[in-house]
Amino acid sequence: MPEAPVARLAAAIETLVRAHKAAAPAPRGLQYLGLERASGTGFHLLDALAARGIFRKYELVLDLGAGLGGTSRWLAARLGCEVVGTAASRAEADAGEALTRRAGLSPQVRLVPADPAALPFRAAHFTHVWILEALPRLPDPTAALREAHRVLRRGGTLAIQDLVCPDAVRAAAIPGWTPATAAERMAALERFGFVEAALRDRTAEAPERSAQVVAARDRLLARLRRDPRCAQLVREREALAAALADGALRVVQIVARRP
Repeated sequence: MPEAPVARLAAAIETLVRAHKAAAPAPRGLQYLGLERASGTGFHLLDALAARGIFRKYELVLDLGAGLGGTSRWLAARLGCEVVGTAASRAEADAGEALTRRAGLSPQVRLVPADPAALPFRAAHFTHVWILEALPRLPDPTAALREAHRVLRRGGTLAIQDLVCPDAVRAAAIPGWTPATAAERMAALERFGFVEAALRDRTAEAPERSAQVVAARDRLLARLRRDPRCAQLVREREALAAALADGALRVVQIVARRP
């Protein structure tokens, strides 16, 4: 994400959430109401992903393609683990770190700029790798999955939530995104040596359930529309919403293990 838009997005999120907190507390684990996520899919879906794998204070999770760190903070707040999230740029990492600091989660969450195709971590460093709706945004998602296998400990869990095309013919037009099919993702996991891969379609359950969060998302989008420097962010969010609504994108979760 370019430097100016990502900083403005983080600032807009913080301003809106501050106003919302005056009226009602944020849901547990959603210090910023999930506004960091472009698609608007509900964070309640993460409970199913977290059901696979053991999470304790000493567990170390890699949140690959973490963006502003919404999922990283959810993991730390809800499950008590330590999380390292990768960001696309120093500006994105800094903006996410600022949000994390204000949420009081800096001791557990660290965001670093990193190339997903060449991660700056030693092999077998993490007990879990999570990839939340990030693969279609990456320049080389296949290389990112290879790196996920490398940095994951033996017996560790890979958890993916992905926005996929229903078939190879029907491709969703999302600025900056290149969605794959679920079959392509599963084939890549098999190639890199992951085992016990299980896929579940979560599309029917994906819409956000919290009226508070939905209202905040609407206000955020209206605010971004008024800022010409955020035009790219607006196009992305609007295109994702349209693709999910008309079935051009589906929400799937994949869980696998490194043997």
